[in-house]
Amino acid sequence: MTSSVEVLDRSIQQTNLWLDDIATHMGAPDRQTAYQALRAVLMAVRDRIGIDNAAHLAAQLPLMIRGIFYENFHPHGTPTQEETRDAFLKKVSSLISPTVDADPAKATKAVLRVLYERIDPNEVAKVAGLFPMPLRSLWPEETDVPGTREGEA
Repeated sequence: MTSSVEVLDRSIQQTNLWLDDIATHMGAPDRQTAYQALRAVLMAVRDRIGIDNAAHLAAQLPLMIRGIFYENFHPHGTPTQEETRDAFLKKVSSLISPTVDADPAKATKAVLRVLYERIDPNEVAKVAGLFPMPLRSLWPEETDVPGTREGEA
């Protein structure tokens, strides 16, 4: 079924490709689990990086995924202050539907991997650089975050 609106059909197709990639990286059984992971991680990232940075990241996302990114957005509560890996994963876990069995660490790493693979690597590095050092380990290893490679200050 198509909507007969090219931009919407293309966004649906892109969203399904993202969900397939996330499911593959997670070892998830279906797109519903991948969707819950995508939704939870995007919201946790969005809230952690603040309004202006969230807008820059959202501009890189396909139309439908941008809508997921902004679902239930309350800018007055951002940026949030998760400083540890456990705190961030707890936030992700709280955003995943209780009816879906998804490991928050696997979900987070899968979604951040797909972000790395599908949007501008410079934008990914910029966003990853906004995270405190303990949270940067959730991003793909090859994310080129300034100041995190050996020898950089």
